[in-house]
Amino acid sequence: MRLTGPIGIGVRALLAAGITGLTLLASAYIITVFAAALVLFVVMQLGPLEFTETSFLWTLVIAAIPVLPCFAVVISHAIRLERVELLERTVPTSEIDSEAIRALEAATTRLAAQFDSTTPEIRVRPDATPMAYTTARPTDPVIAVRRRSSPVIVVSKGLVQTLSSDELEAVVAHECAHLANDDLQLTSWLLVPLFAAEFLSDNDDDEPWRLDPLGWALTSVGLVGLGVFSRGRELAADRAAAEATIEPGALASALERLAQRRRRPSRDLRHTRSTNAINVVPTLGQDGDVGGSESGGGLRSTHPSLEVRLEALRSLTAESSGDS
Repeated sequence: MRLTGPIGIGVRALLAAGITGLTLLASAYIITVFAAALVLFVVMQLGPLEFTETSFLWTLVIAAIPVLPCFAVVISHAIRLERVELLERTVPTSEIDSEAIRALEAATTRLAAQFDSTTPEIRVRPDATPMAYTTARPTDPVIAVRRRSSPVIVVSKGLVQTLSSDELEAVVAHECAHLANDDLQLTSWLLVPLFAAEFLSDNDDDEPWRLDPLGWALTSVGLVGLGVFSRGRELAADRAAAEATIEPGALASALERLAQRRRRPSRDLRHTRSTNAINVVPTLGQDGDVGGSESGGGLRSTHPSLEVRLEALRSLTAESSGDS
């Protein structure tokens, strides 16, 4: 079954919620068990303790009362720091004297009106690596049902220099489609379990499964859950962008050009994973490895493969030709 239509997207969302929800529960349980073990250790230093299953369960409950709220605060703080990093070194378009940027800002306003969504702020990042991603502001709630402030679309200097004006408009249309579909909010919900799992596996080793197999396993499951949801949303955003610009070929050529320009990310793995979830093209390999050689499509990838995306756009072109 192709999970890219309205029903399929809903199925993907339910699967992703189930997988990432289990990841969050498992992470919270592990933290609570460690805290309970610490409590038992302290109590045992005070005198002999008759250890029973009931006493352990009560210890878990007592440990969970202070630990889980603190755990939630730590995860919330980490996500806000992530948003700060996503916006650091970016500048508003008003500080850049560029015809291409002015045209891009005008196209963004027009596309937001087409999608009947809030006009996002455009900010430019002076990186040579081509990037285009959407993010919330650091002051926005970590998770929310409704968006209260305008989101931010960040484009890199490398993106503007690499793509033509039509291709740039197609990429921004892709990001506007994400906003119109509330993907930013939904992805924020799904990133919480992933951050929780990565909190237990803060390891930059090339083979983390050897040093921390449990943390690596939880992170992998969290990535699978995020990928199940995100891959379907990417295809939906591609289709919406192609329909809004009436030019599927522009987005297709932009994706091909960006895939050729992919570089190894310079940020740490945690930052890269979160950016990867909202970037127009994947910055990780198909299995979530930094600087991987694949262009998406793996079980833990947040993006479909380039071939799948191009085939979907070609099908849309064929549909448009048939209708005309």
